[in-house]
Amino acid sequence: MSDVPEVDLPLDAVDWSSWPKPPDALRARLLAETTKLVRRRARRRRLPLAAGWGLAYAAGIGTAWLGWPREKPPVAPNEPPAAATTQVAVSEAPRESTTEDLSMLSPEELRGRVAGAPRREQIRLLRLAGDRYLFGAADVESALDCYRQVIELTPQGDLAKRESDDSWLLAELKSSAAGSEGRLAAE
Repeated sequence: MSDVPEVDLPLDAVDWSSWPKPPDALRARLLAETTKLVRRRARRRRLPLAAGWGLAYAAGIGTAWLGWPREKPPVAPNEPPAAATTQVAVSEAPRESTTEDLSMLSPEELRGRVAGAPRREQIRLLRLAGDRYLFGAADVESALDCYRQVIELTPQGDLAKRESDDSWLLAELKSSAAGSEGRLAAE
């Protein structure tokens, strides 16, 4: 970075034949040192790229690990979980007097109980089964089927209302169903 322009050296015009040849050991050592230097510089250029790829891979694995659904530890059948009991008591108003504990039932068993239940209980059982499919088993197709039945059983006036414990899928289906009903009524 100096202000002096570079000058091309006329190396072609020099008569090298009069110069003595360097010894073979010197040539071999110079070649080895130069090769080592060139390879080291190439590695230094590739190292940040390899480190970037490694970090991106590790970030992807970490993201997948954090997003992977976790299994809940098994609970003794005679003892309901304390956190779930507290959450139900705080977040939900008593809807109906059901003495039955549904926390141990699989989504398939919940769907089996829908047939003979009253409408409000059908909606609750289908929502619970859909939530377990979606969050417990990561089965979006089965959750979608349960939530579709919830939408069909829910009165039209209640579709626009979002509850705090709605899953993201149920909330989107409700807003979509409420929007399509509004568009059909306007036409």
